[in-house]
Amino acid sequence: MVEESTAHTMHATVVVTGVFDLLHIGHLRFLEAARRLGDRLVVGVESDERVRRWKGPNRPIQTEDDRLDLLRALRVVDDVFLITGERVDPPYYAELLGPLGARYIAVTADDPFLEQKRAAMSAVGVELRVVTPRIENYSTTHLVQLLGLP
Repeated sequence: MVEESTAHTMHATVVVTGVFDLLHIGHLRFLEAARRLGDRLVVGVESDERVRRWKGPNRPIQTEDDRLDLLRALRVVDDVFLITGERVDPPYYAELLGPLGARYIAVTADDPFLEQKRAAMSAVGVELRVVTPRIENYSTTHLVQLLGLP
C-alpha cells in the first residue's frame, strides 16, 4: 500500500510560476503544496519588466534578483529561473516548461487562466494540478495596501 501512495511522487519535477514579491505565508503554503506533488520543485519568477507591465510602475517592490535569491533559499525549492520576454499567453509558458522535463505545473484555484493553461500544458505532456485554494488576506497586493505603499 505504501508504494501506491508514494508512486506519484517518484522522479517528478513540479513547476510553479509567479511574481513572488514580498514573500508571505500564502506563497510558502502554495510552494509546499506544489512540492508534495513530486521530488523536485522548480520556480519560474516573472522578471521586473514583466511585473511592471502587468501590475504597474510601482511593482515589483523587490528586484528580480532579490526575489530569486529569497526563493532559492527556501528548503522546499530546488531551482529557480527568470521568466522574460513579451509573451504572456499560456502556450508561451508551455514552451518555457517543456525543456524542464516537468510532470506537473502547480497553480492556485483562483488562477484566471486555469483552463487555457491546462490545455497548453496538456499539449506538451505536462499535467496541471490545482494545489491550493486562494488564501484570503495573504496576497502581496493586500500587504502593499496594509503598508500604505503606492
